[in-house]
Amino acid sequence: MFKKSDPYTYTKFSALSRRTDDGSEELIGSISMEYEVSLYEDVQSNGPSSVNKAKNQKFVVNSTQRIKIYNPSGLVSSPDSDLNNYSDYPALLSTRMSLDGGQYELIDYSPETVNTQVETSGSYGSSDGQSKSNSSSNTVGSSVSQTNSFSTSVSVGQNFGGGSATYEHSSTVTHEKSQTKGTETSSNKSVDTSSSASMSIKDWGAYALVNPSSQEPTWTFGQEYPWNAIECRKTNGNRNPANDDQVEVVIPTSMEDRLYDGGSLYPPSELSMYGINFVMKSSWIVVIPNDSSEDSVTIDHSINYYTASHLLEQTGSEQDTSYGVKVYIDQQPVSLNGDLSTEINLNFMALSPLSVAAIVGFIPNKFIVKPSPATDSSAPVPFKIISATNDLLIMDTTSYPDGSVAGAGFSASETSLSAGFASNCTTLQITLYFKVIDSVSNYMLYMKHWKSGATGVVLHMLINGDEETAITQYVDAQEAEGGENNMLSISLRNQNFTSADYHDYLQLGLNSIQINIQPIGGEYKEDSGYQVRAVSIESN
Repeated sequence: MFKKSDPYTYTKFSALSRRTDDGSEELIGSISMEYEVSLYEDVQSNGPSSVNKAKNQKFVVNSTQRIKIYNPSGLVSSPDSDLNNYSDYPALLSTRMSLDGGQYELIDYSPETVNTQVETSGSYGSSDGQSKSNSSSNTVGSSVSQTNSFSTSVSVGQNFGGGSATYEHSSTVTHEKSQTKGTETSSNKSVDTSSSASMSIKDWGAYALVNPSSQEPTWTFGQEYPWNAIECRKTNGNRNPANDDQVEVVIPTSMEDRLYDGGSLYPPSELSMYGINFVMKSSWIVVIPNDSSEDSVTIDHSINYYTASHLLEQTGSEQDTSYGVKVYIDQQPVSLNGDLSTEINLNFMALSPLSVAAIVGFIPNKFIVKPSPATDSSAPVPFKIISATNDLLIMDTTSYPDGSVAGAGFSASETSLSAGFASNCTTLQITLYFKVIDSVSNYMLYMKHWKSGATGVVLHMLINGDEETAITQYVDAQEAEGGENNMLSISLRNQNFTSADYHDYLQLGLNSIQINIQPIGGEYKEDSGYQVRAVSIESN
């Protein structure tokens, strides 16, 4: 069982740690990163000039990260005897996503801004008849509703209660794919993908900004109740007596009243007490020019983390036992460590699963990277081509020797792909890549091919790297010679249990067929060559 989006996604998990004073790594949380890639067919037009399309590929790249950081003190359920101190709890988190590779434009990100609304009221009195009361009501920031459907719900407590907010985000992309063959052919393609992510930001706020030059979204999450870690950033320079890395921040009287009522020291927000769990998403359009050998991008995640403390300190003389609350926060953030960089191959991730038929015809204008054989002054250029239905990718994966002799490699004519051998390059290799998501359908591999010289060639095929199922085929007919139609057919899966040919070479997910091409006998001969017009994989 798998999700419908899995053929287009890659998920990665990493622990998050911070370096301690003694140089060791302390585990404090985890991050999950999910990447989804889809091929974007740009059919927009604004006039006749749109007929001349740029020769490039476009992809939509979605990156979602979920950051979890826990507070070790939240694991303790027994009562705490320390009435005067709450120390080293999460207070601020700043994280950034960046993309490197190709030309790209940020088209969406979430969340944008999600805040809490806070109302407080309180009163207390003393035995001498004096009483004091205070109340405040304020809204911090605003809530934003966009096409990605953000929502915030706010609940307000009394007697020094706090605000809460819930953020939810969901997105749906639909693709379907079908094809009918007969006297008429029609095709309709779509892929059905849905994803959703939710998080709770009770008493915390989320703020986002985008660097216009680098197209990098950055999010800042911070506690806003009972004291606002985002708003209160001024310090008097005093150090926390229990943690020299933290400095005192100046907070207004209204926030002091939320932390200390003259008798009890109140805790931070519940998320700070127990831990945080936040979700962010970015979407880019990435453009890869044709004839570019690079079709990978790298996505980096960086995370800066602040902890805070608040405690009671004596404010008067030795005879005066009055106390006041002091708030401290890390002077410098801690950069969290983990496996936070991921390289993703766009063509492989965006490749659609096989349906009815995947066909590649080796026509020059269909190549992503055009082939070019070696010359006296240049090395061969490996080709790359993908089917019009985006479900079969074929690449030249030959390991060319340094100083390849002129003529070694592949070249494309108007009707076929030609393989040329040389004295120091007697074996060429192409690899087919495709995805299978069912265990029921039978699949056949078809190749329209022939020899182009007097000496034939031999094909050694390796399916998914399995040496035990290696296939060897000889090609010893010219084009249109012998009435054979130059067609090779190989069964990749036969589910007929009653047949002696029952087999299954395929696996769920990505599959590969590696085809080594060399002259019969394995030695270079000037009159040996090979041509292939089309390759297809079809279900039956």
